[in-house]
Amino acid sequence: MNSATVIFSNMGDTDTLVLKHIWKDLPNVKVIEINSFNGPWSKKVEQALLTEKDTIILCGHGYPSGLLSPQTHGNPFIISEKNVRHIRAKRVIGIWCYASSFAKSMNLCGFFSSMFISNPTEALINGCTKSNGETITREEILFGQRLNTLIASDIPMSEWKQKLVEQADTSIDVVKFNYSGLTYLK
Repeated sequence: MNSATVIFSNMGDTDTLVLKHIWKDLPNVKVIEINSFNGPWSKKVEQALLTEKDTIILCGHGYPSGLLSPQTHGNPFIISEKNVRHIRAKRVIGIWCYASSFAKSMNLCGFFSSMFISNPTEALINGCTKSNGETITREEILFGQRLNTLIASDIPMSEWKQKLVEQADTSIDVVKFNYSGLTYLK
């Protein structure tokens, strides 16, 4: 990895705070953290999308229509159909609920999560009744650490899902659910 830019939609909850493990201690990483207090973000994000040529990591909460903004004014999405065309990076990583649906609809190539259970309420809604909040958070941290290692490696993105599944305990219902939704789009 030559360089990376992270666009992090920080909602201030445990669900998003654990995502920091994805880029922790990676070299040459620039983090653009958007939270509910740090003002208008659109110019910062657009500049980051246009200038990052190697790896862009997009993460937080989201929907099939994009990566949600934690700010209540302005555009509800940090990444959406309005700015996705500005992405210039060779490697695109999107970790938010339904990032793969967004990527497919926008013809975006890269590595993406689908619905990704990050709390007990989401677990219940998705039929994962055996995992508590502590297990979910622990497994999210492990996912972030494993993804971090892959980002730093020379392993092709097309092999990431297999590598992640090999390291995971898929007997845990939320792990099986989350990892089954990981997708590489070329």
